[in-house]
This record gives sequence, C-alpha cells and structure tokens, in this order.
Amino acid sequence: MKTTVLCAAALSFFAAGVQAQGIERVKMTDNDLTCKQIFGEIGQMDGVIARANQPVAVPAQQMAAAPTDSGQGAAIGAGVAGAVAQTAIANAAVRSGGFGGFGGFGGGLGGMFGGIAQQAMAAQAQQQSQQQQQQQAAAQAAAQQAQMQAQQNAMLGQQAQGRKEHLTGMFLSKGCKMSDVQ
Repeated sequence: MKTTVLCAAALSFFAAGVQAQGIERVKMTDNDLTCKQIFGEIGQMDGVIARANQPVAVPAQQMAAAPTDSGQGAAIGAGVAGAVAQTAIANAAVRSGGFGGFGGFGGGLGGMFGGIAQQAMAAQAQQQSQQQQQQQAAAQAAAQQAQMQAQQNAMLGQQAQGRKEHLTGMFLSKGCKMSDVQ
C-alpha cells in the first residue's frame, strides 16, 4: 500500500518537473523580431500570465462512502443468524431442561456461529480501515501535487511578466506603433 502511494507521488513529482518549462526573459534572436512579431509575443505572454493566475483546482477529499460489497452484508447476516440460533437453542434447552445434553450442544453451536460472525465483522472493519488510509494518502498526494502546480504556475507567470516587460521595452525602443501591427 505504502509502496503504491510512494510510486504515485514520485511519478507526479517527475511529471510536474517535466512540465515546468522556463521562459527566457531575453533571447539572442530578439533584435531580429519585427514590430508585428514583438506584438504577437507580447500577446502570447499575456495568455501565459492569464493561465498562470488562474487558481489550481484542489481535488476534494472523498468522503468514506459506505461499502457496497456484499461482504459487509454477509458478515452482518451471519452475526444475526448466529445470535438468533444461539438464543433459540438456549431457549429450547431451558424449556426442555437440557434433555440429553442437547442444550449444551446447541449452545456451543450458537457460540460457533456467533464467533464466525465476529471474525467476519472484525475482518471487514480492518479492510475498511485500510481503505480509509489509502484514500487519505491519495488525497494528501493530490493536495501536494496541486500545491506544487500552483507554485509552478506562479513562477511561470513571473517569467512571462519579465519577458513581456522586455518585449514592451523593445517595441517602444524600435519606434513601433500600434497602427503598424493592426
């Protein structure tokens, strides 16, 4: 279980690292750009800044839903059946005065059914506990990934803002006019 969660976290960190691409503020080819190309890149940087400023969707932690498998229903049914059998046999033994030792045998049979039911319910509770731990670990990994994505977006937005400022300075220093690019 822990290995699976750790592998998933490592893959998400690796994928996020691959996604993180830097934006160069100044490029060696910037002087070769025309006014129209500079204006186009400024528009691209505006788009990057807008996307970077959008909030990162934090996954909602899933509530532990009631299990839908029939294992829990079977465990409860076995527990009820064992309790009913034990009560019925004990009542029959009391009424018959323990005729021929049947009451002792019946009580043992009811106890056996009750014990089996208790074991099944304990196993079910342990399984539910493991599922809850897995869900919590997955939610924590998703929250960490969302936080890391938000940090990367902020860094990308800052880089895009720096590039935009540089391009705007170039646009103005070359004497470009808005009427030329539209």
